[in-house]
Amino acid sequence: MSIWNEREQRLNYWTTGFWAAFIIVVIIGFWLVIASTIWGLRVATAGIYGRGEAHIQIQSAPFRLEAYQSFFDQCASIQGLEGQIDELTAQLAQLEPGTRAYNYTLSSLTGAKGLRHNAIAKYNQDALKDYTEGQFRDNDLPYQLVDSDYPPGSGAVVPNGGKTVCAVR
Repeated sequence: MSIWNEREQRLNYWTTGFWAAFIIVVIIGFWLVIASTIWGLRVATAGIYGRGEAHIQIQSAPFRLEAYQSFFDQCASIQGLEGQIDELTAQLAQLEPGTRAYNYTLSSLTGAKGLRHNAIAKYNQDALKDYTEGQFRDNDLPYQLVDSDYPPGSGAVVPNGGKTVCAVR
């Protein structure tokens, strides 16, 4: 084999290697362009697609039923807390101030009142969500609940004794 044949053979190897690398770079570049185009289309249509998906989910039967029931559940929870406050207030009146039982009952009463305030705030916030849950609130339920002290102070004239009224027919 002559020197020229060896050089020619090495040149062929280099040429083949160059073309192989070039083809690999072109393929990678092609896939990057395709991936970038797909990503760009997803970004460009995300708002439209997202609104459509949100509408489908919000109008689905499971979401509608859950949202509808949640208002009744929240209102019943508030009424339950008011019943608990009534019982704790009655028990507190029978206990001697300064005793351990009095202090425990007072702490429980304070906690129940705080939970009632939180539950009313959640109900009111969910009722304000007109785009999602709020549109499924039953017409017999109040739009907003008044977050006042419960039980009302002595001499205060409050409808229903300050108790939350959920559904009225």
